[in-house]
Amino acid sequence: MAREASTTSIRVAARLANGFALDLVKLGGFGRDVIDGLLMVAISQANIAQITRNPELQLTYATLDQPPPDELRRPVSISALANSLRIPFETTRRRVTSLIDAGIVRTGQRGVIIPTAPLTSPFYRMGVEANYNLVRNLYLRLRGIGLFEDLPRPIRAPFDPEHPPVRLVIRHSSDYLLRLAEPVTLYMGDLVTGLLLMDMIQANTEHLADSEGGADDPAWSPEGFVPDSQRRPVRATTLAERLGIAPETVRRHIQRLVESDRCERNEDGYVVPARVLARKPFVQFMVDNQSHLHRLYAALGDFGVLTEWEREILALRGAA
Repeated sequence: MAREASTTSIRVAARLANGFALDLVKLGGFGRDVIDGLLMVAISQANIAQITRNPELQLTYATLDQPPPDELRRPVSISALANSLRIPFETTRRRVTSLIDAGIVRTGQRGVIIPTAPLTSPFYRMGVEANYNLVRNLYLRLRGIGLFEDLPRPIRAPFDPEHPPVRLVIRHSSDYLLRLAEPVTLYMGDLVTGLLLMDMIQANTEHLADSEGGADDPAWSPEGFVPDSQRRPVRATTLAERLGIAPETVRRHIQRLVESDRCERNEDGYVVPARVLARKPFVQFMVDNQSHLHRLYAALGDFGVLTEWEREILALRGAA
């Protein structure tokens, strides 16, 4: 279990993880919008569930040049996808059909899979390498705020730096991402509204340094958060561009957020203020996120990933 962290560290970790999760969704979509991106992550993870549960298979199919073969991929039904992401069945069916038409997803009697072929393309390889770097960079930043001082010692030797376990890292980071889907819909509304609210919070705060997390305040009062004067408003058109969602859809969901008092509008755009972030559902989301991050990186530590990253840090320090 993760050691109790200060509210300041938890807020900064949540802010960093928020941007990280959004980047993962965007990378997972082959250039499509964030909902398709999350669907594709869910399909892929369901297809390879037996690999993620088996440490030896994890290592066998760990590197970029070792994709799991199609015979190891298990189909997933559209209803199972809709239930897992809390997306309406008809919306899921329509979007999956579009992915099938694009040649990204293959369908069969028992459901759909993402076959090996698209997962070996140059475009995909660029995306997964970016994903790997996102996971590594988030670890370094979270380590910098003291969040991982209590991670268990790794039990495996470090990986070969010439053949990094890119696919293994992506499987674990995808599990982390999917663990967020349920609380996003639970605390923030439907999935589209939740992703939109996450990106609004990200746009408001992505300029802040990792040292800016407000005051350590066990009561989680609004006064303990970063002041609203430091939050940068974002326009609806900018959010539409960032998420790849139609502007009219974004405006409709933002109107719901305004009416439910989960964001405010001013002359420069939209802001999620501290008084909203200090509400119990959002605080619980941030606290739960700390545990999810700990679980992600503890799992990577078990496979020697963190050992090699730490060696890289020491090498850089020595070169300096």
